[in-house]
Amino acid sequence: MLLKIKHIPGKHCASTGMQDIVNFHNINFSEAMCFGIGAGLGIWYIDAPEPLSKMVHVRSTDIESQFFTRIGIPFKWEQFDDPHESENALCSKIDKGFPVLIQTDIYHLPYFNTKTHFPGHVITVWGYNKKKEVFHITDTEKKEVIDVGFENIRAALYNKNGFITLNGNMFQPTEIILPADLDQIILQSIKYNSECLTDTSYDFQGIKGMEKWENEINDWQKLKDFKWTARFTYQILEKRGTGGSAFRLLYSKFLKEAAEFLPQIKTNKLDTQMINIALEWEKLAMALKKASEVDTPDIAYIKKCINTVKNSEFIYHNTVLSTL
Repeated sequence: MLLKIKHIPGKHCASTGMQDIVNFHNINFSEAMCFGIGAGLGIWYIDAPEPLSKMVHVRSTDIESQFFTRIGIPFKWEQFDDPHESENALCSKIDKGFPVLIQTDIYHLPYFNTKTHFPGHVITVWGYNKKKEVFHITDTEKKEVIDVGFENIRAALYNKNGFITLNGNMFQPTEIILPADLDQIILQSIKYNSECLTDTSYDFQGIKGMEKWENEINDWQKLKDFKWTARFTYQILEKRGTGGSAFRLLYSKFLKEAAEFLPQIKTNKLDTQMINIALEWEKLAMALKKASEVDTPDIAYIKKCINTVKNSEFIYHNTVLSTL
């Protein structure tokens, strides 16, 4: 069983998967548009599970829910207690004739060839072969259809020890219609994303999270795993499915497209601000990379970079909330 595949390689797993799903339903959204409607920007500064001491995450936690709900599709990850039950359910969903999004731990996906657990990675399932016991999937930047064994998918669908709990998570919309009020959907998505990042309810997220990171960065040198924490943070910001610059480059492309619906984006130079913020995140990422490679890192420069990013994010998001 193999559906007609409409996969466009992208930068980030969730937004690529969402694009593939809506394109299958003949809605030609770009990956950037999916990411933006999903209010995908985030800032998180948290204590990490082993083997890291600290983790910086720069994407929202509910992008899939935000995206599908905003375009009129009720969203909830369907979950299964038993891996074999999830396998049967996945096959049954494909039999309905529509692709399925699933959340996975890349540790169990052979083509990643990694010893690192990273739960929450979204892939799209297009078909299966019971005789060969493989699912046919697509994944982010990869152009080709990939065959992954039933056993691997069963394992990848479950993780209870990471920062995201997986319990056979899958989602399949069977009908998607282009909303008539797309301009308002885009407007509310942009405002909501800025509201989240300026929310002061928690000290570990948004601008408050950046402040906490700035205040604690001097203590990073005391971490037993400082070099790996700095290196992993660099990877999170620049390499691991962000499209570069902590997702801000991808979001700047969304703002450029969104300006066709909302001229005030250009009037208030929000797209230009976001490109500048992307460059500042890149400088921070490269400072962390360099720190991971030397014995005497320049913590003062890293702190300066964090401060610059924090201030620029603050100005952009407050401009959004005061002008849109």
